[in-house]
Amino acid sequence: MIANLLRRTVVMSFGFIVAASAGALFLPLAALFDPIVREVGFDTAASGLFAALDDEGDPTAGFAALGFVFWSILIAVCALPLAVAALIGEIAGARKWVWYVGVSGFLAAASPWIARATRGLAQAHRASPLELRIAALFFLTGAVTGWIYWLIARPGRHEARG
Repeated sequence: MIANLLRRTVVMSFGFIVAASAGALFLPLAALFDPIVREVGFDTAASGLFAALDDEGDPTAGFAALGFVFWSILIAVCALPLAVAALIGEIAGARKWVWYVGVSGFLAAASPWIARATRGLAQAHRASPLELRIAALFFLTGAVTGWIYWLIARPGRHEARG
């Protein structure tokens, strides 16, 4: 029993790390293939880079802030939705790929609105066409991470062995 629990924990951890890493690779590559998101992303990165290189400010602080933004996006889109889907799925005994793909994708797509709602912003429920496009990209990223996690961890597959 303890050996099975330990094995399951290792498989889940490995699946989570691989899936979140794959999502972290998928997100910027997918953003490069969407011309509108690519253009907005390059404009945002360029303005952040120029702000970091501003003579009046500390360039290391600007680079750190830009890195923090990218890191936050990766956590909010690749890791957190997958962690929620995996934990609830394991506790509830969900075995179908639809659970992991759907919940990870939905939570990843909803992450900008969740973040705005937690800050109490009045317009948290509104979205521009660009935000909807980015939400679709986030959904795909979350779906990819959920699918890869399910392929590796396959809840129920390892329990048949005794």
